[in-house]
Amino acid sequence: MNPCHNTPEADRPFDTEAALARAGVSERLLRQCEARGLIEGADRADASGARYTTEHISVLRFARRALALGFGMDEIATLLALWRNEHRTSAEVKQVALSQTEALASRIEELQATKRMLERLASLCLGDHQPACPILDELLELKGFASQPHGEAKQPRVTASAAGCRCAPASR
Repeated sequence: MNPCHNTPEADRPFDTEAALARAGVSERLLRQCEARGLIEGADRADASGARYTTEHISVLRFARRALALGFGMDEIATLLALWRNEHRTSAEVKQVALSQTEALASRIEELQATKRMLERLASLCLGDHQPACPILDELLELKGFASQPHGEAKQPRVTASAAGCRCAPASR
């Protein structure tokens, strides 16, 4: 099921530092995987204190790669369960991947709306030597951010300080 290396090194356990180095992960990710039970049997240490196997390192690498693709810990747990399940279907794995692509598309839309909002706010100010700033005014008031549904960018309003700093009108 899971690939193992047939070398003497593959059978010896690793301490935390060696496991982190071999997997290329942070201690935080290691602890998250342990807390979720994704690394089975890592709670048993040998006499030297080493407790991580090559399988644990494979799981940590798997988690690192999945995180790089934008999967959250819940999805990583699902994917690991599928990886460990010899009776899985590729359709199940594909569905998890397609769900992630949908989530990424939604996130991209949100980021694009945020970018447009920042561009509009920046266009309100000439960036001169005056201290008044419509960008800061908008952030302090949170108008156009908290009161709108995700993905919809509202035109920022021109404030008194915006008029005071001789800012250019917002582009439409």
